[in-house]
This record gives sequence, C-alpha cells and structure tokens, in this order.
Amino acid sequence: MTCFIRNGDPFRSIASYIWGGGRNGVWMERNSDSFGSSDLKGSTQLVFGRTFEGLSGTDRTYFEINQEYTHVSEIHWRSEQSAYCRFDENGDLEHVVSITSRDGTARTISCVSFAWRQLEQFLTATDSTLIRRFDFTLMRSNSFNGWSNTPEMLVRESDSLFFHQKIDPAAAYTTGVQLIAPMRPRSNVFEDLRDGRKEKQYVEFITHDWRNNRIEMVSADPIATTNYFETKNNQLPFELSPAFFKPEVILKYKTNKEKYIVGDRHITCRAAWELRSFDVNEAGQVFAYIGYLRNLPYAEQLHWKSYNERPKSGISERALINDFKGEFTLFSDPLSEIQSILRSWSDAQVSWWILRDERLMERVSTPLTSSRDEWAEAFMDLSKLVVEGFVISVIREKLEKDLIAYEKQEQSIALLERLVNGIPGPNERKTLDGLRTVQRIRTIKGHASGTEADILVRDILAQHESFTQHFKVVCKTVVFELQTISDAFT
Repeated sequence: MTCFIRNGDPFRSIASYIWGGGRNGVWMERNSDSFGSSDLKGSTQLVFGRTFEGLSGTDRTYFEINQEYTHVSEIHWRSEQSAYCRFDENGDLEHVVSITSRDGTARTISCVSFAWRQLEQFLTATDSTLIRRFDFTLMRSNSFNGWSNTPEMLVRESDSLFFHQKIDPAAAYTTGVQLIAPMRPRSNVFEDLRDGRKEKQYVEFITHDWRNNRIEMVSADPIATTNYFETKNNQLPFELSPAFFKPEVILKYKTNKEKYIVGDRHITCRAAWELRSFDVNEAGQVFAYIGYLRNLPYAEQLHWKSYNERPKSGISERALINDFKGEFTLFSDPLSEIQSILRSWSDAQVSWWILRDERLMERVSTPLTSSRDEWAEAFMDLSKLVVEGFVISVIREKLEKDLIAYEKQEQSIALLERLVNGIPGPNERKTLDGLRTVQRIRTIKGHASGTEADILVRDILAQHESFTQHFKVVCKTVVFELQTISDAFT
C-alpha cells in the first residue's frame, strides 16, 4: 500500500444537496474522493468536524464521532466531561472518546483521542486497520518566500509507516500515514467483548457446600462449581451454595444511591452489574450464592470477601421456598406490602397520592445493620416515598365534601387523621402512629448526640432489640394505615 492522504481534513462535508447544471430537481451527492487517495475507497471516517456558521462563541465549532462507532461502543456524549462516555464494569463513568480544544477554539488546536481497548474491538470486529494521518509544517515566517522546486522525498520507515518529506532552507514539512492494526489475537479481543471471561479473576469465599455437607473455601470461578445437570463424575459444590456475610457488606451500596439500587433481593450498579437473590437469614447475616457472586467485578468480589464469615444459621425460609422449591411465598415483608399498595395507587392514578419519583420505590430498603445512620436513612427514604406523596389539596377537598372541619396549618398526616376519623363521635379516635413515627425519625439523622434523638434510639433498641426489627414493626403499622386511608377515600 502506497497511499498518501493529501486532503485529510475532518471538516470536509461528507454530503450536500446539488441542483442545476442543466438537470431538473435536487439530488444529494456524497463526497467520494476518499481523502484524495483511491486506495482508501470504502474506508470509514471516525471523526467529523462541524462549524455552525453564523454562530459566535467558542462552541460554534465541535466534533462528532461516527454514529456506528458510538452505537457499537455504547457510548454517549457528556458535555460536562467533554467526552463520549459509558459506565465501566464498576459502574464508574469511563471516557471512551475525549475531545479537547485549546481555549475552546476547535479550529486552533484540537485533540480527539480514542481509548484503545474499544477502538481495537471495533477494528477487529470489522476486520479493519486504523489509518492515522500526520502532517507537520515548520517555517521561519520572516524568511519564507515559498516552496522551492526541490522534489520531496519518499520515506518508508516500515510497511506500516511511510511519508513524504521536503526540507528547504526556511521551511520543511512531513506528511504521511501510519497503519495501526489490532495488537492482540482476534480470539482474545472477541473474548474481551464477551465480558472478558478469559481474563476475569475470582475470589474464594467461606461457603456452605450443602452437596457435600461441609463448610469450606469455594472459588467463584465457574470451573470450581457445578449444577444439577453436570454432577456426573464430580463432587464439586453446587452453584447455589450460599456464602454468608456480615450485614455491613450492604452499607456501601445504600450510601451511594445514585450509583446503586438495593432492592428486596437484588443489588444493581447502574448498567454495569447485578447481584441477584441475596437475602438475610434469622441470624441477621446476608447471604448470596456462589453462582451469582461470580458475576461481580473482581473489586466487588474482594469487597464481599472482606465481610465473609461462617454461617450462624441456614438460609432464609423465603430463599428456600423461592430458590429451591420454585414456589411463591405466601408471606411478604412489611416494606414490600407498602410498596405493593403504593404501586397499586400509582397504577390506578388515585387523586390523593402521587409517586413523586420512580426511583424512590427502589431506593427504600430495610436497615440490616446496627448503624444508626442506615436506620435513619431508611426512614427518610420511606417518608419521601409515602408521606411526601400525599396531595394536601385533594385531602382538604375531601374533608370539605364530608363536612369535616380542619385547621389551615395542618399538614398531610393531621388532615388524614381527621379524614379516617370522620365526623367526631363517641367512637375511639384513630391516630396514624406509623406515619407519625416515620416523620419523627426522618429528622433523627441531623440531631446531635445527647438530645431527644439519643433517648428515642435507646428506647427503640430496648423495646425492639434491633433497628431492623423496629423498622419492620413500623412498616406493619403503616401497611394497616394505608389500607385505612384508601377505605376513607372510596
């Protein structure tokens, strides 16, 4: 190949409308000069420079990336990062194509850089070679009067690097191309595209190998376990062998709600990874199956390993019924019941309550540790989900319709208490103690030690023994109160 790209300007228009020339109508013509070289016919341009003519300011000139490349690389433009980005395996923002301009003036000096891993994947999958053009010109402006007639030199450094060069007394230029092929074997690149399984690392966990009735270290590597269909001639632990952890293992995910969602029995990290079917046993330990732990990035596996411990009891009854018997449980935890009621309200588009933010439904979770902060955050999320969803104007309209008096300064809970009690009579007055407790504890996180908050926490632990149990008791009360509120509106 001896091509030399003379017109490698990313600002060339790749297509335009044409009319005239003795022809009728309007048609579109695509630029087909292949950067001035017939050898490059059919090549793919990755970078396109655009200038918004007539617009002033530093953002009038910008760069676009070949749309096919952005789609297969699953990258998206983030203006605050000046880059096309995606989330890496740990759920962190990764720059795949970065665009930098000096003083924001793209025409002056600009750098569009591609991360090699994704670019190599594209080259391999399309059976392509990257062509990098370079063009350097140096001159003494005070003594340069034009190029001489001296012929330029052809320099071939190797089969992948060749260029034209001309050197005059007052100026010189070098222009050529470098061919860059994928550096790794195709099989390795394709394995990398398929989650990089050949290069993935795995951690060993203290595990209940119930197939062999023993507690031992078991690797999360797929070759270290088996399933029901591949048990012949081996005694490997099953993939559904549980490993047990201190409940604090979950705190990392609960304290970063923008990055992680802790659901009823799953944890997700943006678009990066998911841990399915974790649960909590009677001893308060979190447990997860080896077959699902292996899907975590290596750094996450190490995080879980740091909290790994021997089992203090078996798996939960819910996990036994769901995961091994393949049946639905006839019981659910109180928080799930709250979510179910609210979901039904949202689906029915009731007037008195609105789901303010869909993410709140996923963010609220039962506290599992002895952390006061986790407990307080759980009630804060529950308050945002439940209490803030009530529409005060609709509640007041209902009270007025039913001829029930209320005070103007009263907010949602007080108004709802008036509604569920109806017109005052001889019956015992109902109070929404669950919702009031949720609101009261919502403020606990901001209180200093030695205040009423400490007394409240001490009394709660004395009565319920743990934050987990207290949260569940309050949620049970809230379930009943939500049903009562629904009845009052129907």
